[in-house]
Amino acid sequence: MHIYLLGGSGFIGRHLARELERQGHQPDVVRRPYAPEVLRVRFAASAERGEPYAICNLAGASLNRKRWSAAYRREIVRSRVDTVRAVIAALEGLPAAPTAYLQASAVGYYGSSPDRTFTETSPPGNDFLARVCVAWEEAAEPLRALTRVAFLRFGMVLGRDDGALPLMWPVFQLGLGGTLGSGRQWISWIHVHDAARLAAWVLADHRLDGPFNATAPEPVQMRGFTRTLAEALHRPHLTRVPSAVLRLALGRRATLVLDGQRVLPQRALDLGFTFAYPTLETAIRDFL
Repeated sequence: MHIYLLGGSGFIGRHLARELERQGHQPDVVRRPYAPEVLRVRFAASAERGEPYAICNLAGASLNRKRWSAAYRREIVRSRVDTVRAVIAALEGLPAAPTAYLQASAVGYYGSSPDRTFTETSPPGNDFLARVCVAWEEAAEPLRALTRVAFLRFGMVLGRDDGALPLMWPVFQLGLGGTLGSGRQWISWIHVHDAARLAAWVLADHRLDGPFNATAPEPVQMRGFTRTLAEALHRPHLTRVPSAVLRLALGRRATLVLDGQRVLPQRALDLGFTFAYPTLETAIRDFL
């Protein structure tokens, strides 16, 4: 199957492209600008030949590379919603619809909680990230008239080459690592290899639609996360960075590390998906 990857040059997209190739598909990375006329030319290449094709939309402004000013918060929403609208406009009138449309979302959909457990049936929260995810997913609803629509609500994606882990690794290697904030906040994480496998599985299986939590089956609290990393590197776990310091340094972005949620991949487990790295210990051992 020919699979168009919007945002395919990013961290998850690079791994997904390799996984799709390994499974015999044809990933096609579509780069900005995501204008309807540009996308239409790409999609029409498959639709007019009668070639089965699918669309995977991972595009959106980064959450962790800039401070969340009012202008950038608008860009976070706009970059996601406008890309979905461009896909919808590009598909209008084509002779064949895609076999599937898969879109990224995030576990921020559920809001944060120190004690609740969330599955795909849980309602959305009402903070900024929850509202972003709701708007992002709702923008894709018109596509249900054309094809199967699914969402991957990603947790913290861990890998050697990008994401949170390369930022933390050097600090812990120096023996300066420790708990961030209270340590009680939940980290719903996933190995990037499992994230790519899960996306490829949803794209390929015609039974699968709606939301899927892209998280490992064993989330951990922050203090467990940082302690596991320190122990794997044979380094001390002594320090604690107070929440106030992180909020001063990161501004509104601090919510990404200070506020968490315990999210389970219930639908993937119920439908038979098997995680290669179900525990944080197995994931960290792989990275080492």
